[in-house]
Amino acid sequence: MPHEERAWHRTWGPVSRLGRRTTGAIVAAAGSLLCALSAYVAWYGDRAPHDLPIRHLASTAAPGAASGYWASVAAPLAVVAALGALGALVRFRFLLGLAWMIGVATLVLWGLMRAIGNTTESAGSGVPVGSGVWVCAVGLLLILIGTVVMGPRKEEVDAPLSMFGDDS
Repeated sequence: MPHEERAWHRTWGPVSRLGRRTTGAIVAAAGSLLCALSAYVAWYGDRAPHDLPIRHLASTAAPGAASGYWASVAAPLAVVAALGALGALVRFRFLLGLAWMIGVATLVLWGLMRAIGNTTESAGSGVPVGSGVWVCAVGLLLILIGTVVMGPRKEEVDAPLSMFGDDS
């Protein structure tokens, strides 16, 4: 069996040839795309984040409609998508981590304010949580998985070990 043929049998096909950093970047980019798409799927009753004012992240009351896209709950999700796409493109885990933290903060604050509002009945209890929340949560999970799969660059691993080298 020629060497090339044996090498192909050891790999898992085209996916393994991409490398862990590229595979992680693709998974993280897909997650950031899901976070962006969740801004157009219902989160609260029949309302999507682009309809909800950004005050929903800090207030338990159910205020009216958002005055614009950048004044809505969708704005932080757009930032998550932009940072996630840029981080995946340049394969920089810091940007992916920042995107993940902004997304988690948005989701947690929104959920916390809705839970407090439903408990105090100031937001109207019994309003169902929409599927957009779950789409966003899956997207954030994919960003996290992609970031972990990417792992550190080879230089980041080799550099601390170089101080133990025998080079004088």
